[in-house]
Parts: sequence; C-alpha cells; structure tokens
Amino acid sequence: MSVDTNNKLSRHLAVGIGSVVFAALLWVAGYHEQRIVGAVPWFLLILVLVIGPTVRLWPKIRRRFSGNFPVNWRSELGIWFAIWSVVHLLFVFQARDWDVIGYLADMSPWAFGSFVAVIIAVALAATSNNRAYDYMGGKAWKWHQTVGTYAIFWLLAVHIYDRAYLRPGFPSDDPIHWLYLLTLVLVVVLQIAAFARVVSHYRETGEYPSGLN
Repeated sequence: MSVDTNNKLSRHLAVGIGSVVFAALLWVAGYHEQRIVGAVPWFLLILVLVIGPTVRLWPKIRRRFSGNFPVNWRSELGIWFAIWSVVHLLFVFQARDWDVIGYLADMSPWAFGSFVAVIIAVALAATSNNRAYDYMGGKAWKWHQTVGTYAIFWLLAVHIYDRAYLRPGFPSDDPIHWLYLLTLVLVVVLQIAAFARVVSHYRETGEYPSGLN
C-alpha cells in the first residue's frame, strides 16, 4: 500500500464542502456550534484511520478504482481534520472569554490531551506534502505520520470518554455519543483484523504483503 502526498484542489474542495454539509446536518439536528466543531474533526479522523486497514483487508478496492484510491484522500482528510480541530480549540477559547493562559493553567488531563492532539495535528498537516516527504524520506515520513495519527486518535478517545461518557454518565441518550463509541470500536476492530491479515500472509508465504514498510 503506497502513500500519496499529492494534495489536489478538487479533493480539498470535496472534503471541505462535505465537512461543512455534515456540520450543517448536525446543526439541523439541534447540536450547538461548539459540539459541531468538535464532532466534525473526529469523523474526519475516523475516515483517515479506516482507509489503511480497509485497503489491507480488501485489496480489490484499489484495483477497482484508479489513482491510488482511497489512499490518495488521506492527506486532504488529515489536513481538514487539523483545520476543524483548530476551529474547535478557538471555540473553546472563546467560551472562556479568550483567557487562554487561564484555560491552559486550569485544564483537566483530558483537555490537556486534546490540546496536545491539536498540536500534533497541525504538525502532521504542515508536513503532509511532497516537500516534507522528499526531505524526510519515505520511511521516516510514513513513521512520523502514522505514529502521530494514532497518538491523536488515542488522546481524543480519552477526551471523548470524559466528555461523552464520564461526565453525563453511561449509557447516554445522545445519538452522537453512540456514534463516537461505534466509530472508535470500528477503528480498533479494523486495525486488529488488518494486523491479523498481515501476519497470516507472512505465515503462508514467508513474506509481508507488498507495500508494507
């Protein structure tokens, strides 16, 4: 499975417009702005994370579509995740009357984790391009992006646990809380299944699947 660092305007427009439409649907469903700008980046992150294991489990997907689909969408999805994450952080600062220093000094461990996740997301977005890929080299760039993405995932998973389950209690009567839980489980299950697929391939052939590095 190859990487793709070519950012295309058409894909950026598609992801940007799609995320705005999703935000509008949440607004129509009755969610307020701060919750919307918190939900949109999470679901963009989920899309980034399910692409890899999905292609690993069902390689025919890439043979059916041209242009390295769906791998070639991860860069744009990741960049828009970073954009929406920064917007969410700005909404949090606004809710605290822009007392950024006070917020940082008094934040909970869960909030601190999400704050670190935003910093990592911005760093990944800034290096999600051909220039950074050529500078770092393929293996280092892929390690940097992969480790960073999963660090973000688990930091936000803990944050969601606090905001969606620990404080309001479980089970929740909010549908989006259940979507958070389902998508979190989906990512974990797909990753475990893809890992098992790679190990099985190695045990059968003595080699790892092509594109795995």
